[in-house]
Amino acid sequence: MYPMFLVLLRQQWKQTSRSPVFQKSLVVNIILGLLIIYFASILVTLGFFADKVLVKLYPGQSSVDSLNSFLLFYFLIDLLLRFMMQDLPVLAVQPYLHLPVRRNRLIHFMLLRSIPSMFNLMMLLVFVPFMLRAVIPTYGTGIALVWLAALLMLTFFNNYLLIYFKRQLTNNPRATLLLVVAVAGMMLLDYLQVLSLRQLSMDAFGALMQQPWLLVVPFGMLAFAYWLNFNFMRAHLYPEEIFIKKVAAVDGSDLGFLHRFGDTGKLIALELKLIWRHKRPKSMIMLSGIMLFYGLLFYRNEAYTDGYMMLIFIGIFMTGMPIFNYGQFVPAWQSGHFDALLTQRITSYQYLQAKYWLFVPAVLAMFLLTLPYGLFGYKIVLINVAAMLFNIGISSFFVLYFAVLNKKRLDLNSGSAFNWQGVGASSFILQLPVLLTPLLIYAPFGYFDMPQVGVFFIGLIGLLGFVFHRQLLQLATSRFIDHKYRMAAGYRQH
Repeated sequence: MYPMFLVLLRQQWKQTSRSPVFQKSLVVNIILGLLIIYFASILVTLGFFADKVLVKLYPGQSSVDSLNSFLLFYFLIDLLLRFMMQDLPVLAVQPYLHLPVRRNRLIHFMLLRSIPSMFNLMMLLVFVPFMLRAVIPTYGTGIALVWLAALLMLTFFNNYLLIYFKRQLTNNPRATLLLVVAVAGMMLLDYLQVLSLRQLSMDAFGALMQQPWLLVVPFGMLAFAYWLNFNFMRAHLYPEEIFIKKVAAVDGSDLGFLHRFGDTGKLIALELKLIWRHKRPKSMIMLSGIMLFYGLLFYRNEAYTDGYMMLIFIGIFMTGMPIFNYGQFVPAWQSGHFDALLTQRITSYQYLQAKYWLFVPAVLAMFLLTLPYGLFGYKIVLINVAAMLFNIGISSFFVLYFAVLNKKRLDLNSGSAFNWQGVGASSFILQLPVLLTPLLIYAPFGYFDMPQVGVFFIGLIGLLGFVFHRQLLQLATSRFIDHKYRMAAGYRQH
């Protein structure tokens, strides 16, 4: 098995390194590398100082017990984040099916190559420093390694569980909703003190540190999740069940790593080239980054950080800035070639889907860049998580649904400063419901002194919007189809 694994790994590396994108995306890779170093340094710093923070927050409890009480929450949140962001491991298996290569080895390779992913490795940046600072001095090296091994196995369990779940249930929104409701329901029961997840987590990991043989439990969970994936993939690894994409009519771009997402990825690549090559869209994106410093005007003022209402407004505003700035002119960015766009062999659904998947990573990036504001208070991070989910699941669709109101032509080569071209009353009216709806959701919970439940429901509604994003995109597509010729007529007027 191992020689064949190395052969497959080497061939995958050759496929990547020989691609023209590997050379042309050098600048992009450097920027990504710097971002990885930035966020990795934040996680390592958090791990080194977590013991001191926990002792201050829970003075009557050891830092290890305090962290153990939150591990179950960590894995539940990890499960939800994986559902939204983790890609399925893929391999172009069709060229191997006629060769004397065992199917089992191909399946093992596909499953094992999912291990070195961001979600699986970033936990080590936090828990290894914490183990060195707190666990080893208290329990010794042996117990500390057992504790870390259990966390690693549970992380891999989440990895394979989500792979299996997404392969089985991606096209079944009802079943997917059950997973979301189950995880969110457990957190809500803990908040309502019906079920103490913190105590359950503390007891489980505390027992593991007292009796290391319990390591077989996470190992068994990992083996079971791996076995589920293996059996499912072995039953479906046949040529007639492999989806072969047709040759797309959309022209490619230098951002070739997006090509694996089909027409949607190519449309995103073209959109990114439009932003990079023209002055006005580029300046709108830069303005979104500058607005990240907006939080400094409020987070340092205790009059705003004591409550929740203003923090929710700021969180929605900062994490959704790309949607508000760039999204308010969708699809007017393509006004110069909108007629040509209508003649291409792409559907209106694909066009809006590309816009949506351009918004999602932009909102995630804005949220990650707001993480340092957590130094002003932990609830800022929780509120921004809910705001991020709401912007991904609700705000983005709201913008796409009312994008048909943009019927004014834009000059992409002019700057955005004091430029009111394409700006109308609809642009301002559009942003008000997006900013005010989360506050209306929160208001009744804040009135009955349940602010955390209100924040929870804001995030839950956004998460449900993401789960049903296909249905919401279909609604926006129907409206877009009804108005696309009116928009085209408006863009022809200079």
